[in-house]
Amino acid sequence: MYRTQTTIFTALVFLCLIGLTAVARGEQPTTQASAASPPANDLSNLSLEDLMNVEVTSVSKKQQPMADAPAAISVISQDDIARSGFSTIPDLLRLAPGMDVARINSSTWAVSARGLNDEFANNLLVLQDGRSLYNPLFGGVFWNTVDYVLPDLDRIEVIRGPGATLWGANAVNGVINITTKDAQDTQGWLLDSRGSNQDSNLSVRYGGKLADDTYYRVYTKASYDEALDTSSGGDAGDDWYAMRGGFRIDKHASDQDSFTLQGDVNEDRAQLPTEVPIFTPPFLQTKTFGESATTGNVLGRWTHRVDDDSDFALQLYYDYFGQHGPDAEYDQHTIDLDFHDRFVLGERNEIMWGFGYRAVNSTFLQNDQIAFDPPTRTDSLYNAFVQDTITLEPRQWFLTMGSKFEHNDYTGFEIEPSVRLLWTPNEHNSVWAAVSRAVRTPTIVESDVDFVASRFQIPTGTGATVPGEALLHGNPDIQSEKLTAYELGYRMQPTKQFSVDLATFYNNYGDISEAIPSGAAQPGVPVIIPLTEENAISGDTYGGEIASTLQVTDAWRLTGSYSLLESTFFSTVGPAAMADAKEEQGSAPQQQAQVHSYWDITRNLQLNAGIYYTGRVTEFDIPAYVTTDLNLVWQPKEGMELKVGVLGAFDNHHPEYGVSDGQGLPSEPPRTVYAELSYKF
Repeated sequence: MYRTQTTIFTALVFLCLIGLTAVARGEQPTTQASAASPPANDLSNLSLEDLMNVEVTSVSKKQQPMADAPAAISVISQDDIARSGFSTIPDLLRLAPGMDVARINSSTWAVSARGLNDEFANNLLVLQDGRSLYNPLFGGVFWNTVDYVLPDLDRIEVIRGPGATLWGANAVNGVINITTKDAQDTQGWLLDSRGSNQDSNLSVRYGGKLADDTYYRVYTKASYDEALDTSSGGDAGDDWYAMRGGFRIDKHASDQDSFTLQGDVNEDRAQLPTEVPIFTPPFLQTKTFGESATTGNVLGRWTHRVDDDSDFALQLYYDYFGQHGPDAEYDQHTIDLDFHDRFVLGERNEIMWGFGYRAVNSTFLQNDQIAFDPPTRTDSLYNAFVQDTITLEPRQWFLTMGSKFEHNDYTGFEIEPSVRLLWTPNEHNSVWAAVSRAVRTPTIVESDVDFVASRFQIPTGTGATVPGEALLHGNPDIQSEKLTAYELGYRMQPTKQFSVDLATFYNNYGDISEAIPSGAAQPGVPVIIPLTEENAISGDTYGGEIASTLQVTDAWRLTGSYSLLESTFFSTVGPAAMADAKEEQGSAPQQQAQVHSYWDITRNLQLNAGIYYTGRVTEFDIPAYVTTDLNLVWQPKEGMELKVGVLGAFDNHHPEYGVSDGQGLPSEPPRTVYAELSYKF
């Protein structure tokens, strides 16, 4: 506790010194980029008032000011990305209020919003340029395959709370929408290189023109992460290498029509120390496995704009995912078609509707620990949605009602409605409320798997023992997990220099899936203890997030947030799932907070600092921790940027999460001192 308090005090003193120096200087510098008109997607030079009106698309599948979005949404802009010092997309999500991000090992993260966090947090839907990254094998996202040239990201929009009415199943606790820049905004060369005691990467991108209205870019990126630390400070042996490349073409045929064609390929390899179940004491043996993942995708999209109140988009993509490691030999092919249309009906109704189809073909290779029945399957998903935004009172009261209708091969027909009400009494205040239903559909593992969860010795009563094996069976009759969510939010900007965004929620969950004992032991060698996936847990969570921004001077900006989560989960099948209910209840920290300072010392020099507090994770007995990040950014000439900094300035290393059986061993992120050079020409 003393160490934590000292760390917080030291960091706060440092931030205060930054602010006092800035105020004393009284400077009002502008960045070099502001000498010319910034591109439309550049948020770095906007005033606080303009930032509140930044247009987002994730809430309603249309552009609307963030201040008028009836949902808990935040935007991680390119300026936030550049100033953060983070080098991976999952780490960048730490910047969003209420997001629980924990690094498990070098290549694995647990990421969720509003509880229920895990390595495969299956209640969070993640999209990149309209392509779903949610994987139906285990559920959740394989974060080691999610990357890009970070300076070419436009923004990351983060919705906390359900978004199933527009985005469909698995958008339960939140939606993350990662958007890359239009090729028109990435012309010329970009060289970006980073090196540190922990990670290194090199990105090369070139953008050009195919015609007066057609732009393109191609890129490649290589990255390597050293092994993280063990709890004693040694080498955890979990180093990770990744290589990716891709292209994007944007054709702006007219003011009404635009076309996008893009694609990416990725290959990554990681070493995973894993505890493997065995029949002799201590019944676990540590082995290091090599795991690799290969991904590839190609996406095409046509957007047609009729006028400010009417447009439609048609999108088609193919996605490949292959994983080869200790848990599974798995290949997945996905084809997805999506159409949505928006138009105004009369004077008060804005209609959004659409439909889609997705086919997923999955193939598995069996081993002595895991098998699937059937080993090959093709799943189809059909969906349609309709939503009506009704203007009850012009410029003040808006009611949005709609629902998603889906049919999947696991649970059949699903309905995911929502009602949202927005009140904007004036341009500086807005209040919103929402009631939503969302579902998380079963995964292939929950339906089809036979998995050796653990091995052990069973006493016979005569002094001898016999080997035993806990064998998990999938359940083809398992039902979807269900959420009914109630939300209330308030945004205000009392002055041009200060804004506050408050969101509260109450979530009621039902039919949460867990592996529970499913019958008597089956005699033999080994003795089989059967487990089955069942809808065994229900519960409630409530809490909220508050975020604020203070523009102290034109040169100095402070942002901060605090989130609170209270959880209660219980077994609906008796004692069999009581322990699992406690694990769900303790899977996320109760409290999180962060403060960021952004100071433009001169027009070419920035000093950025951040403090993060994460509460205790009781499921794995991870203690609360505080981290402090600092960096200095220098722009010696136009297009060139040098960044030096440190992540975890006052902490050698710390645990952030644990893992379940068979998912590798946890390791601890160390203090990272880095330098990064970026050059555009």
